[in-house]
Amino acid sequence: MIVFLFIVLFQQAHSDWISEWLTPIQYYNQNTENQAMKAKEQELVDVFETTLRQSFEDTQTIASPRKEFAFQEPDYSMNTLKFRLESTIQSAKELADTLKRQIKEIEAKERLLKEAIVHGKSGVTTLTITSLDKMPRSYIIRDGFWTICSGMIQSPISAPTPNIFNEIFSTPRCIGQEIRSIKDPCAFNSIIKYETIPTMRRSTYEEDDYLCLKTNFNSTLEHYASVPKQMVNETCKRGLVKSLADNISNCGVRILLEYTYYPNGNYLGNLPLDYCTEDDGSCKLIVAWHLSNTTIENFDILNNDKLFKKTFMKTGSFAESII
Repeated sequence: MIVFLFIVLFQQAHSDWISEWLTPIQYYNQNTENQAMKAKEQELVDVFETTLRQSFEDTQTIASPRKEFAFQEPDYSMNTLKFRLESTIQSAKELADTLKRQIKEIEAKERLLKEAIVHGKSGVTTLTITSLDKMPRSYIIRDGFWTICSGMIQSPISAPTPNIFNEIFSTPRCIGQEIRSIKDPCAFNSIIKYETIPTMRRSTYEEDDYLCLKTNFNSTLEHYASVPKQMVNETCKRGLVKSLADNISNCGVRILLEYTYYPNGNYLGNLPLDYCTEDDGSCKLIVAWHLSNTTIENFDILNNDKLFKKTFMKTGSFAESII
């Protein structure tokens, strides 16, 4: 029993001794681990700060020469700006030249189509002429030859199946009497206006107004002021000379010409038929004139603009009732 008690007391004392001696060791180990962890954290912080400082120094090193260069050479930015402006101006000039060239090409194509329409070239053209306070007149133009239709003009009819009547109804025809005619004197495509010196002396000096009515299209309205009558004869060799008073008396102040052109189906030319937007493939052309003592205006429209037609002839009660 005594031996058993001794063994128990010995084990208890041994455990306390071990606990007393191991506790400082364990504390030291925990302390050491904490210190190592803190040291590692501090090392990471130091590395981060070093890296950040190095990056900032590198940035300053790169930015500094640019700044110094800019101050050392102030003409650099001005030369760069000048070069960019010159490049922009050159590009704008090239673009303007390209646009001008394209506009000229389009105008040439339009003029070619308008000439073909008014002459019935490579097809058939119908024309209705309306002027203020006068009855409208209908014509058929085939390759420059004019016929007047005393009745109504029938548009071409497309047959669903080929037959012997296709050729007859494939072109516009006059339902009524069709008579060979000269070109209508109210139909012209461009004009020259002359203010001529009077041949006879008057109480007040007043120049006479003469017109040269031409068949070809011209984008500009030519005007000659204070010229002798001889100038009219020299410059109007391919046109019809009329006085302004006679033209107004015969055609009115406003003239409206409505062309409808039907190109031949087998015609393969360089005409810009993309303007032919009608359902039957025809091309519409409106040529309108306003001639008076004060103004001369011209309108060429490759389109069926009904609003323009009504607005243009609005001043004439008779013409407005028939459009």
